[in-house]
Amino acid sequence: MATDVATTEPTGGLAAYRRVLAAPGVRPLVFFGLLARMPIGMGGVALILFVHAQTGSFGAAGVVSGGFVIGLGLTGPPLARLIDRRGSKWVVVPGSSVLAVALGAVVVLGESGAGTVPLVIAAFVAGGASMPIGGILRQRWAAIVGPEDLQTAYALDAVLIEVIFVTGPLLAGVLAASVGTAEGLIVAGALGVAGSLGFARVATVPPGGDPEAERHWLGALRSPTLSLLCVSSLTLAGTFGALDVALPAFGADHGQAALGGPFAAALAFGSGVGGLLYGMRPGVFGRPRRALILFGAVMTLTCLPLPAATSIAEMFVFATLAGLCIAPQMTVRNQIVQAKLLPGTMTEAFTWLSLAITLGASIGAALVGPLVEAAGWRAGAIVAVALPAVATLILLPRRDLLG
Repeated sequence: MATDVATTEPTGGLAAYRRVLAAPGVRPLVFFGLLARMPIGMGGVALILFVHAQTGSFGAAGVVSGGFVIGLGLTGPPLARLIDRRGSKWVVVPGSSVLAVALGAVVVLGESGAGTVPLVIAAFVAGGASMPIGGILRQRWAAIVGPEDLQTAYALDAVLIEVIFVTGPLLAGVLAASVGTAEGLIVAGALGVAGSLGFARVATVPPGGDPEAERHWLGALRSPTLSLLCVSSLTLAGTFGALDVALPAFGADHGQAALGGPFAAALAFGSGVGGLLYGMRPGVFGRPRRALILFGAVMTLTCLPLPAATSIAEMFVFATLAGLCIAPQMTVRNQIVQAKLLPGTMTEAFTWLSLAITLGASIGAALVGPLVEAAGWRAGAIVAVALPAVATLILLPRRDLLG
């Protein structure tokens, strides 16, 4: 049985964000949630910079970073299910401590000249110990924010994710350039522990859970709505992975592969702007089902100029434009999950959706990499244009499940 949440539309604009941020406990929740998720934002880049500095091999660095992502993917839903059943009090801080120790082990192993395999194992443990902070945070939004402001709260959360994935790699890069590559991993672990300590104090999930979900191996995925959204999100996130490859390749064609970072920041900036604007007036776009289909179609159009870019300035503009619908799409997907989830599976449901995005981006980058190598950056940009349309077409036959 699913729970449906009706939404009403009170005063919008910036007043909606003021109401969300004025709700009891929201500001420390946002602050500590940012800190606790910084290891995920910093981890991939910090691992690549450190391992490359120690081994001289980008291949080894990519494998170690991949171990981190695989660990994150394998343990995220089971940890979230454990939190739904037993509560978060005895899970979040110990898990984050293991993550910090594992990142420290990567540093010790790397500086002692250990081979790739021990580094991959340590990175895998670090990823596996990463807590589903995002799932817990979205679960708490529903408990502390009124139904009329829940869409705005999810929009704020989508913007916070963009902040994490812009500032995390930037901080790792600045530390590597100014202090050392090991410091990026050390700081990531320290921020994760500090953030988790504070987060555990302000965002405790009480023990609960659904006995039927505990007996069924699919857990939250027994919801057909969640399963549909996860499949669609895998495809949509392939766009992000495709652009992770295509944007640096465009920069390389114009003399500076390092422009991939600023281009990615422009994409995230566009997403943040779109998320903030959507959160001001979410009701303008109609019911969640209509809004999700609409944003999928519009995102295809906003990505359309990407393959036509002929200069660095144009690509900055086009990347910003392409990002406008990302955060709104994530916001609406979270809203639908919250309204259609099975009882006692909220943290796990949100974690599955986040995992689908992470895996989709990784798969997209892996598949588009050889394509860009063979046919150039435009081929990757064309894939990035097509995937939002495909993700929307996946939803259309079963849009009745979206509410």
